[in-house]
Amino acid sequence: MPTGKTPQPGPLSHHVARLLAAEISRRGLRQTDIAAAAGMSSSQLSRVLSAKKVFTIDQLDSVCRAVGVPIAQVVVMPEDGRRRSRPAADISRIDVGPPRDTQRAVAKAPHDDRGGDDGDG
Repeated sequence: MPTGKTPQPGPLSHHVARLLAAEISRRGLRQTDIAAAAGMSSSQLSRVLSAKKVFTIDQLDSVCRAVGVPIAQVVVMPEDGRRRSRPAADISRIDVGPPRDTQRAVAKAPHDDRGGDDGDG
């Protein structure tokens, strides 16, 4: 449910912004040209590249295309030694069911989940 609050850039936003800004600089590209190609204003691009604003996924995709880098190359968390990723086998699968009358997708609980905080229903 929307809270009405503007999302604040987190560690991933900062990292993505640094990577893209560095790549734009390395390639000798101009932010005004990238912004125009991505369909956004120069000030919008400047704010997301300085991590003052959060990229939408569509903006990020457009900017990556304009720069010429795959989105998967920039949407990665930096390795800092504190985080240990779990093997894929340890991650529970969450199925997304069809939308209900609210027109929202709903995650289905695993078949053995009895619900509730205490597991009793």
